[in-house]
Amino acid sequence: MPAFYLASTEGYDLEMPRKCYLLRRLKSLNRDDLLLIKIEPPLIGQKFGLGGQDIHQVIIANRHKIGIVFPITYWPVYVYIARPLISLSDRDTEIQTTDMEVIAWGELYKTEKDAQNKNVEY
Repeated sequence: MPAFYLASTEGYDLEMPRKCYLLRRLKSLNRDDLLLIKIEPPLIGQKFGLGGQDIHQVIIANRHKIGIVFPITYWPVYVYIARPLISLSDRDTEIQTTDMEVIAWGELYKTEKDAQNKNVEY
């Protein structure tokens, strides 16, 4: 069962909600609030210069101080969406800032319906 849903009011090919499955927390030199998630359906990689390689995993991080990801207490949570530029093993918990690329801004929603409607609940 998905933990939450990812969509974007900014576009980025994220108008349609993506189911999000938690993989693990990550940290970088500058942040300790990164979260690696699996998304379904994946983002089409061609739009990000990846040819036929789709994006199945992304790293999300808070964009604002309100709506912290650990735990989520306010919906939606506004996040940066980054793609890993390296392969992450199941044991990796740290990532370098240079090993990820921010590709979008988005929002996390509690339900798929909220993500479709871009509902805000505080």
